[in-house]
Amino acid sequence: MWLTCLRFVLLLWFPGVLHAQSAALPCPAPTLNGGYFVPEHETYAHETKLTYACENGHKPVVEGWWATSTCQNGKWSHEPQCIDEKACLPPAVPNAKYIEKKKGWYEEGNIIRITCNQGYQYKASDATAECRNGTWSPTPVCEKSTDACGEPPEIPHAVIIHEEYQELFDLSAHVQYECEDGYTADGGDRGKVIVCSSGTWSEGPTCRSASSSRQTRPQVMG
Repeated sequence: MWLTCLRFVLLLWFPGVLHAQSAALPCPAPTLNGGYFVPEHETYAHETKLTYACENGHKPVVEGWWATSTCQNGKWSHEPQCIDEKACLPPAVPNAKYIEKKKGWYEEGNIIRITCNQGYQYKASDATAECRNGTWSPTPVCEKSTDACGEPPEIPHAVIIHEEYQELFDLSAHVQYECEDGYTADGGDRGKVIVCSSGTWSEGPTCRSASSSRQTRPQVMG
């Protein structure tokens, strides 16, 4: 009996596996101006890895003098491309952000503006970087601000609302605590706002059980 059930399960399972394999699309050969790749085929099966390099005066659109790209269901993990050797790849700037170009690289002479993340400030006055001969110069550095505050203190029976988790907060940043159901903060409210001032948070709330915070009226002796 169990053999019959096993055959039935396999009949249901194998078509699903075969369908999943056949659903993965192949990739067409990339158009690689100024470079070459191996192996050379007109199409490449799903998960096939392609290796390419660029001719003199060009470089891959990713780090290194050679690069690999993998066919993933009809698309390459990155489109193989050879760019001018004087162009720049996106810079890695810790604790900062900038607007990235859709094509994934920058022509020589392009200038980008770096914005430090909350709680960080420029180490020097430079806030921009220029692509010069394949490198960024200068590269702004974002360091922790002396006035920034770390993560707000943990308060028993409370959570922080309306804020995503982050490690640093700018000067004058506000966060709001709210006590869990059945608890109240000082003054009888559910929540309290604290402020970052010169690297220190203002005092947070104390969440007390609502039942324990009620005062018992003294009995009058007759």
